[in-house]
Amino acid sequence: MLDFILKAGPTRLYAALGIAAVIAALLFSLVLRMGGEEKALLFANVDMREAGEITQRLEQADIPYELRGDGSTIMVARSRVMEARMMLSADGLPSRGSIGYEIFDNPDALGQTQFQQNINRLRALEGELARTIESLDGIDTARVHLVLPERQLFQRDAEQPSASIVLRLRRDELNAGQVRAIRNLVASATPGLTTNRVTIVDETGRLLAAASTEEGAAAEGIDARQVAVEERIRRTVTDIVEGVVGAGNARVQVTAEMDFNRVSETSERFDPEGRVVRSTSTTEETSSGGSSSSGATAGGNVPDATAQTSGGGSQNENNSSQETVNYEISRTTRTEVSEGGRIRRLSVAVAVDGVTTPGQGEGAAPQYAPRAAEEMQRLTQLVRSAVGFNEQRGDVVEVVNTQFTRPTAPEGVAEEPGMFAFLGNLDVMRIVEIVSALVASLAFVFFVLRPLIAGLVRGGGGGGAGAPALGGASGLAALPGPGGAAAIALPPDEIEPAIDIAQIQGRVRASSVKRVAEVVEKHPDESVQIIRGWLNNAL
Repeated sequence: MLDFILKAGPTRLYAALGIAAVIAALLFSLVLRMGGEEKALLFANVDMREAGEITQRLEQADIPYELRGDGSTIMVARSRVMEARMMLSADGLPSRGSIGYEIFDNPDALGQTQFQQNINRLRALEGELARTIESLDGIDTARVHLVLPERQLFQRDAEQPSASIVLRLRRDELNAGQVRAIRNLVASATPGLTTNRVTIVDETGRLLAAASTEEGAAAEGIDARQVAVEERIRRTVTDIVEGVVGAGNARVQVTAEMDFNRVSETSERFDPEGRVVRSTSTTEETSSGGSSSSGATAGGNVPDATAQTSGGGSQNENNSSQETVNYEISRTTRTEVSEGGRIRRLSVAVAVDGVTTPGQGEGAAPQYAPRAAEEMQRLTQLVRSAVGFNEQRGDVVEVVNTQFTRPTAPEGVAEEPGMFAFLGNLDVMRIVEIVSALVASLAFVFFVLRPLIAGLVRGGGGGGAGAPALGGASGLAALPGPGGAAAIALPPDEIEPAIDIAQIQGRVRASSVKRVAEVVEKHPDESVQIIRGWLNNAL
């Protein structure tokens, strides 16, 4: 090695040291990059103002971070994600632009006026409602505006509160049930607020729910009830028909005329056969009377004289009896209240596909055949029984056999995962970065480092042992011996096609190999010594 270094020359030596330094730096950076801790997501879609506060807090805690995208995505080392989130949560970050009840954590409220306290209470309520709505599935951000009028003195009718909500959705739209749930959520959390005074709008300005009066809310409820009844009947008919003809072979439409009038009826009935004696009153009366005639005598005018009747008279006696009986007649009072929602008339339309059989030959088109009349009659009876068919109220049920138009590809069939579907759960950019660094390193080694090292090795060995010495002092070429001295001298005419070992490609002409073989045959002992010397130097 020392002999090689001394005979390589300073130029080649400096070049080799420079190449070695570059390779060491590349390998060190690659190993450090690959061996470094992987970054994980801390927060995404953060407001720029809050992103500045978060990064400042991370710098104070000596937590390395990385900003990606437009600065709204913050990455930290995977092992310190939970530590960073706990630290930032203690500071109320990120707040997503809303302020909740932590506004009252500030104890400096002594100098606040009643107006300021009311505004803080309103801000806190709006912020807490916004955070609750944002926690729902499908909603990215939410802003809530509440109007809570104050009750004035000597005011008989107070103004009703109202609310407006602006939503940014993660998907296309919310269904009616989700919108209704948000309205009920806000109305239940706000004093005096009703659901019909809550307006909801998405980020595109599309109205999801409008404020309405009590009459409008009642009409909306009636429409919802009618739709619910029609949907229930449609699902019932679809289940029973598709159970016979197969899934996807039936289409059902239901129209129901509903009666939402609320009727209260009171009737009173008397039963003459069900009388009961309530009271009895009996009155009896007896009277008697008489008349007599007599003459005037002297004895009658004498006091204390025994009265003597000298004439005759008649007696009258009257008896009367009266009885009064009071009866209580049986009476029945009935009050009947009929709630709205009765079905006045029902119309059901069912379309049933025929039977499709595959073609007989290869590439033949499928064959379509209509269903039998008996089968269609059985389906009609099933549908009538399922919907509660009533001919007296004018219900109509139609079951028709027709051919459906099928799409080219079956609906609902999921596409097969592609070749690189497994990369969905991996950090693709991280993998691309590592592969690119590895390819660059290999390219540098094979296309830059390897030719340079090969040239240095071949060029540095020109004056060393084991290489043929050409152009000696006497104009003769010689094969070097073990100690570097020429053991066999060759005349110039015998080595006309020279062996150029210094060539990069290492090509040797066939004639030169032949000349060397002839020299070995003429001088076998010297050739053996030279080969032994080469072997000793190699070992």
